[in-house]
Amino acid sequence: MLDKSINVLLVDDDEDDFLLTSACFNDLDKWNFSLTWCPTYREAMHNIKTCKHDLYIFDFLLGERNGIELLSEALENQCEEPIILLTGKGDEKVAVEALRLGAADYLVKSELEPQILERSIRYALERTNVLKALRQSERRYRRIFEESKDMLFISDLKGQVLDFNLAAVQLTGYDSAELLTLSLVEMLDGQEMKGIWQEIKTGTDLHDREVKITTKEGEKKYCLMSASVEVDFESRYIQGRLHDITSRKQSERERLFSEKLAVTSRLIRMLAHEVRNPLTNVNLSAEQLESELEDEDQKFYTQIIKRNCTRINDLITQLLQSSRPNEMTLLPTSIHQILDEALSVAHDRLQLKKIEVSKQYESEDLTLPLDATSLQIALLNIINNAIEAMEENKGILRVTTRRYEQDIQVLIADNGSGISEENMRKIFEPYFTGKKAGMGIGLATTLSIVESHQGRIDVQSEEGVGTVFTLSFSA
Repeated sequence: MLDKSINVLLVDDDEDDFLLTSACFNDLDKWNFSLTWCPTYREAMHNIKTCKHDLYIFDFLLGERNGIELLSEALENQCEEPIILLTGKGDEKVAVEALRLGAADYLVKSELEPQILERSIRYALERTNVLKALRQSERRYRRIFEESKDMLFISDLKGQVLDFNLAAVQLTGYDSAELLTLSLVEMLDGQEMKGIWQEIKTGTDLHDREVKITTKEGEKKYCLMSASVEVDFESRYIQGRLHDITSRKQSERERLFSEKLAVTSRLIRMLAHEVRNPLTNVNLSAEQLESELEDEDQKFYTQIIKRNCTRINDLITQLLQSSRPNEMTLLPTSIHQILDEALSVAHDRLQLKKIEVSKQYESEDLTLPLDATSLQIALLNIINNAIEAMEENKGILRVTTRRYEQDIQVLIADNGSGISEENMRKIFEPYFTGKKAGMGIGLATTLSIVESHQGRIDVQSEEGVGTVFTLSFSA
């Protein structure tokens, strides 16, 4: 006899049938059963909701209702214990329907014997224990799946998304319904992705391969991708993970820009000192020589020397200002107001090139401790570069503000010529420029101003498509 008592709820509106069934239970001397009789449908549902029983046996005929209805309602109420349906002879369709809905087994009343009952109970309990273990395992891994900070996905071999977690919505910007219509191959950026996907399909596991994805808003994000082909009931599918490293890549670029700026600033200060001393001597000598010359034609040459000395000195001053910004006074200021003022200053240039301006500001006014004058210069440098990069009558300048995680961001995007990968590594270096007429200190100054505001600046660009500058400030 089993030590643990098995609580059984027998639902049957016929007391005589209940006594016959309970007699079969009494003959099972190796088991320890506690049998409860329930004569009505309503009372049965009340007992099921209390979850006090280990096994349920439902008669098919229950007055105005039937055992199939009771089975359906029990399962809808998350009943996980085994349910056996008692049917009359010839009720094969009823039995099949019961099994389809989730019954553990069915018994024919007229053929009920202790041995048949025992076998059915043993099978039902064992099957339910296995299903419970599977459900528990599924819940455990589903929780890990859903709570992962990485985008976890399952797709078919073509890349069509079949399943994903909440992090996928947060990473891509698409909602759940949209994700199920997308192909990962299209979402992943770059021609090489088609080759990578072909590798995965042929059975080559992918481990932490760096890829770029395009979000719903058109933003490029860097990710580490791992994926493999799995087989489930002879059906092949791909499961994988995308780990967002955009912030890490951005921090690396910011550190690199800052290091370059610091090195360049030291070099500029050293050169300024070394050049200005002999330049002063040249200028003084030119003035002395000019005072001693009587021929006005000869004075023409000393004036050229003096003008160029002045020009060199002005260039040195501009370089020093770009590498070492003036002291800033940070006051609570509307970022929208500064953007509007910068766009107003650039209005004539925008009009001359017939460039469309699209402003998408956050609904609330965003106020930060800012130095309005210097930040306007930084923004204007970016806007002017965007104007020069766009074609006349085809350009669209998009200016966006938003709250993003713990930051307030300003995005300035153009649909211009874009920046090459090689030049992307140099764009913040003082005196580097890709323009024919330019000193190359505008973006260096912009970086210095943004960093003085404890902000960050990130650039994403694609040749022939356009460039996006993202300025981030702690809210």
